[in-house]
Amino acid sequence: MHYVLILLTAFGLTASLPPRNLTKPAIQPVVVLELFTSQGCSSCPPADKALQEITQQATKSGQAVYGLSFHVDYWNRLGWQDPFSAKQYTDRQRQYDHLLKTQTYTPQLVINGSQNVIGGQRGRIEQAIQTIQKQPASAFIGVNGNLVRDVKQVTVTYTLSTAGPYRVNVALVQKEARTFVQHGENGGRTLVNTNVVRQFKTIDNSGTSGNVTLSLPTNLPADQTAVLVYVQRKDNGQVIGAKQL
Repeated sequence: MHYVLILLTAFGLTASLPPRNLTKPAIQPVVVLELFTSQGCSSCPPADKALQEITQQATKSGQAVYGLSFHVDYWNRLGWQDPFSAKQYTDRQRQYDHLLKTQTYTPQLVINGSQNVIGGQRGRIEQAIQTIQKQPASAFIGVNGNLVRDVKQVTVTYTLSTAGPYRVNVALVQKEARTFVQHGENGGRTLVNTNVVRQFKTIDNSGTSGNVTLSLPTNLPADQTAVLVYVQRKDNGQVIGAKQL
């Protein structure tokens, strides 16, 4: 009988332990590049290419540099309806412009929510990335998470190393899109866009965990998508943590 009690007690203690796959989020400097672009803008393809090359090189080097392509909708009236554009993304750009006290333009690149440059200015972008990467880890928080995909949606569960008040953004991106543009300033060209934001949600969160469900756009297979979870301070919009899932 004593052996049975011992075994049951040991089992109870083991069952109460947290799952081993729940790891503490790592803390490191991160860079999030938010490009506001449009397929109707002739100045945008060089910026699209720069974002693609910078983020791909960072991935190869193991650096935490993430790119997002937000397609704005105000170019749609000029001859081409950008299939990835949304008013939601235009509104996000204008919120940044109000915060950063700048004009609305494309291609505009917002770096870690705190500075903006013209999207094709690779030298300035790379210099800003290097400056951020030299900041101490204590200026950032850790972000971790996992996701579950099915044919219709993606469910994201995330954890933060410290509590807020923070703003948590979850972006479902299409890894690559090729579009033949029939009209407008880029008429007759096939454009390549990477990390195109297809679904986007923001959660004002002061806790250390949460979950979000994002619908998959029609005809977009789940394996052609990725999810970026990134965290901003509420007072100044600065990005302080990110994780790509």
